Amino acid sequence: MNIPDKTDKKRAEKRRFWERILVCVAFVLILTLGLVQGWFFKPQAEAPLFGNILLVVFINLNVLLLLLLAYLVLRNFVKLIFERKRNILGYRLKTKLVAASVALTLIPAVPLFWFASQFIFSSLDNWFSSRVQDSLENSVQLAREYMERERINLVSQCRALVPEAARMITEQKGKEQIESGIGFLFAARIDAVYLFNSSGDLRWSFRQNATEEIDKDLLRRSFQNESGTASKIISFPGSQSAIAACIPLQSLTGDGSVLIAVRFLPAELAVKLGSIIAGYDNYLQLKKLNKPLKKSHLITFSIVTMLAVFLAVWFGFYLAKNLTGPIQKLLTATQQIADGDLDVRLDPDRQDEIGMLMASFNNMIEDLSEGRKKLDRAYNELQSTNIELEDRRRYMEVVLKNIAAGVVSVDARGKITTMNKSAEVIFGLKAEGAKGKHYTEFLDQSHMEIVNAFITSYREGRHAYLEKPAHVKVAGTPMSLFVKVSILRDDQDQFMGIVAVLDDFTELEKAQRMAAWREVARRIAHEIKNPLTPIQLSAQRLRRKYPDQLDPDGSVFDECTRTIIQQVDHMKSLVNEFSRFARLPRAQPELCSLYEIAEEGLGLYRHNFNTISFRLETDAEMPELRLDRDQFRQVIINLLENSVHAIGGETGEICIRLSYDPALKIARLECADTGPGIAPENRQSVFEPYYSTKEKGTGLGLAIVSSIVADHNGFIRVRGNEPRGTVFTVELPG
Repeated sequence: MNIPDKTDKKRAEKRRFWERILVCVAFVLILTLGLVQGWFFKPQAEAPLFGNILLVVFINLNVLLLLLLAYLVLRNFVKLIFERKRNILGYRLKTKLVAASVALTLIPAVPLFWFASQFIFSSLDNWFSSRVQDSLENSVQLAREYMERERINLVSQCRALVPEAARMITEQKGKEQIESGIGFLFAARIDAVYLFNSSGDLRWSFRQNATEEIDKDLLRRSFQNESGTASKIISFPGSQSAIAACIPLQSLTGDGSVLIAVRFLPAELAVKLGSIIAGYDNYLQLKKLNKPLKKSHLITFSIVTMLAVFLAVWFGFYLAKNLTGPIQKLLTATQQIADGDLDVRLDPDRQDEIGMLMASFNNMIEDLSEGRKKLDRAYNELQSTNIELEDRRRYMEVVLKNIAAGVVSVDARGKITTMNKSAEVIFGLKAEGAKGKHYTEFLDQSHMEIVNAFITSYREGRHAYLEKPAHVKVAGTPMSLFVKVSILRDDQDQFMGIVAVLDDFTELEKAQRMAAWREVARRIAHEIKNPLTPIQLSAQRLRRKYPDQLDPDGSVFDECTRTIIQQVDHMKSLVNEFSRFARLPRAQPELCSLYEIAEEGLGLYRHNFNTISFRLETDAEMPELRLDRDQFRQVIINLLENSVHAIGGETGEICIRLSYDPALKIARLECADTGPGIAPENRQSVFEPYYSTKEKGTGLGLAIVSSIVADHNGFIRVRGNEPRGTVFTVELPG
C-alpha cells in the first residue's frame, strides 16, 4: 500500500484550492445565469435580434459551464482511477463513498431532471400552442379594430371642420369667432384642434378647458411628411396617447395650411391596448426561440444535475479524506513503529471516535515502549547468557574438533545430534549429512554389534555405560577402537540420549607391534649373527684345504660348501636388515626440497629399466619441508623398489606426484604404479614387519618406510590405482 509523501500532499492541497475556486466560480455563474434566464422570460420590448443574441450567449455560457462541471467530475473520477492503479491508501474507501454519494444523488436527480424537463417542455408547448396564439391574435385584432374605428371617426369629424375652418381663414375672423363657430364640434369628442400654416407655425388652436397642453412641435412633426389626409396614434410625454387626424387645406385656402384634430385616449385604455399589442409582439418573438429555449432549459437542468453530481463526488472525497487522513496517520505511525521508532505520537485533535482511537493508539505505543524497554533489558541479559553459552559451545566444538577421539551423541529418538571430525573419519561420514537422522541408517554390521552389546547390557541392568575394544572396518580398512558408551540424563533424571567416545588406537597398536618386532629383530640378530661368522669361515677353510682329497671331480664338496656360504651370506643380510630395523637412527630433519629427493631416487632407476616409464609431477607452490634427507631418500628408494618388483619385466609406468594443500598445510607424496596391485584385505598388512609378497623379500622395506614417516609426524596409506596398480600416499606436515 502506497502512502502519499509530503510533496504529493502539497500538490494535492494546491489542486484542491484551485478546484474550490472553480466550484465557487461555477456556483456564481449558475446563479447569475439563472437570474438572467428569469429576467429573459419577462416581457421585453427589445428587438428580436437582441433577444436572439442574448439567448445564444446564454446557451453558450451554459454549455461552457456544463463542460467545466463535466471536467471537474471526470477529473475526480480519473484521479480515483489513478489512485487505484497506484494503490494509494484509502482508494477503496474513496471509491465506495463516492459511488454511494453519486448513487444517492443520481437516484432522485435523474427522475427529477426528467420530470422537470418534461414540465418545462410541456409548459413551453402550451405557451406557444395555437389556442394561445389565436386568443392573442383575436385580442390584438380587437384592439386594432377599435383604434381603426376611432381613427376613421376622427378623420370624418375633422373633415366636417374643413369648410368652416377655411372660411374663417379667408375672412380673417378672430379667435373668439372661430371658437364660437366650431364649438358645435365639442359634442363630437374632439379634444383639440390646431391650424398650422405652410411654414409650420401655429396660427390658432382650440382645446377644451380640461384638456392638458400637448407638445405642438411633436404633433406637427408627426405629419410633416404626409401629403394628404392622414391619421395616427401619437404618444406624448407623460404617458398620454391620442389619435390625431391631419387634413390639408391647400385646395381651399391656397396657402398650404393644415388642420389637425386631436382626441385623447383614456389612460387606462391606452395602457391596456399597448399591453395587448406589446404582449403579442413579445409572444411572436419568443415563439421563434421555442427550441433554443428548450435546449437552454435542458442545459440548465444538466448543469444543476452535474453540479449535484460534482458536489456528491466532492462530498465523497471529503468524507474519505476525513476518514483516510487519520487512517493514513495511523498507518504511517505503524510503519514507523515497525521500523523501531516508538517515540511517534498522534495528535488526537478530534473529539469523535477517531480521536478516541488515536488516544488509544498513543496509549498502546506507551505500553509498547515500556514493554520494549523491558524486552531490551531481558534481551541484553539473554544476549549475555547466549554469548556465554556460545563461547561454551564454541569451546566444546573446538575441543571436540581437536581431540583425537571420535565423539557421537544420539538423542532419545535415536537421531544423531553431535559428530566430530574424528568420528567422521571413523564412520566414513559427513556430520552435515548425518545429523538429524537415525543412527541405524549409517552404521554397518560391525558398528551395530557394539550398539547391540551396549543395549543388551543396559537392558539387563548391569551397567549404564560400556567400555570395550572393537575391531571394525571403515571403507575396507581395519581399525582398532576403544569404545565408551554412556547414558545421558538431565537434572530431572530424564533420559536424553546416548554419547559414545571412540578412541582410535590403530596407530598405537601398530607402534606397539613395531616395537615388539624391533625387539624380536634385535634379539634374533644378536643370537644368530654370532654363529654365522664361524660357520662361514669353516666352510671357506674346507673349500681351500680339502677340495682335492674327496671325489675325483670334487663337485659334490664344492656344491655343498658353496651352498653353505651362500646361505650364510643370505642369513647375514637378513640379520643386517633386522639390525637396521631394530636400530633405526633418530631422524634429524632440516629444510630441504622433497622434489630434489624424489628426483635423486628416480635417477637411480630411470636408466636401468627400459620397459618402465618414470614420471615426476609437482605443484608450483610446493614449499621446502623439514625432513631427514637420508631417511627420505631411503623412503623413495623403498617405494620405487617395491613398484619395480610389482611390475616385474612387463611394460609399465611409475609416477611420483608431489602436491601441497595450503589450507590444511599438508604436503602429499604419491607413488603410483601399474602393477598387479594389492588385494584390499591385504593393504593394511603391507606395513607390518616380515609381511611380503615377494619370493625373497624380508618384509621390512615398507615397515621401515612406515617408521620413517611416523618419525616425521606423517601418515602413509595404500589404495588401488585406476585402472590397475597401487598408489602409496605419504602425508607430511607443511
